[in-house]
Amino acid sequence: MDVKLPVAGMVAEAWGLALRAALPSLPWLAGLMVTAGLYRLTLYLQVGAIINLMLLVVVFAAGVAFSLRVYRSMLGASSGTFLKLAHANLAIYMAFLFVGVFIAFFLAILPGILLEVSGRTDLDAKTDPAIVQAAFMDMLPTAYGAVFILACALGLWALCFFAIRLLLVGAATVSRGETMVFRTWPWTKGHALRLSIAAMATHVGPFFAAIAINAALAPLLGTAPAGLFIGGALGVLLLAPFLLAGHGLAVSALPRLAPDAAELAEIATSG
Repeated sequence: MDVKLPVAGMVAEAWGLALRAALPSLPWLAGLMVTAGLYRLTLYLQVGAIINLMLLVVVFAAGVAFSLRVYRSMLGASSGTFLKLAHANLAIYMAFLFVGVFIAFFLAILPGILLEVSGRTDLDAKTDPAIVQAAFMDMLPTAYGAVFILACALGLWALCFFAIRLLLVGAATVSRGETMVFRTWPWTKGHALRLSIAAMATHVGPFFAAIAINAALAPLLGTAPAGLFIGGALGVLLLAPFLLAGHGLAVSALPRLAPDAAELAEIATSG
């Protein structure tokens, strides 16, 4: 499909959709905040792996319910189901885990290979970790360090590219009422650059702003049970603009890129 995406227009539309969905999705956001607060609290209290896993599942379910409410509000439709959206999200998480493990494994062994090649230290099972770390820091300003930094940048680029190409999965799943994962992959072909530029204003900026504010507030909340719960809940609240605008960008791009664009555009503008 020969479409030139209007970056500025999509960003403006995404934030408009975020404002449109903010109030209707507030109860679901509150539920996600509570579950995230409880999960952070149980992690710190070390109540047990089984309870932590159960709460993680509850957090995932609360996140799916929130996303479903947001997408329905933005699309102005009641299509899509919790189970199909959960299936799509879980499939994406597994795909990211699969790709991420390979990237992380490569980046984990690369420093050792570069240290051996550079001849800065002889590595074996008995080498003091402090010596290895010192040799690695000494290697970073060299050409070998540049190779490692480039590899890290390429790994990050690969994950970001993967995320951008799958941007439409959630919106397409809800709008069509069926699980859509890699079936949306061809729709974003040739549009990764413009979607990435738009994502700087809907994903990257709000995400890092939330992380910075959360990091600044963390020392004030402390490690008391109440502070831990509030910190977890507050983290989700701070991420709300990122979540809402991110969903908004997907909904904005969907009718422009989907094969049945006319039908989806009518759905997106109804209600």
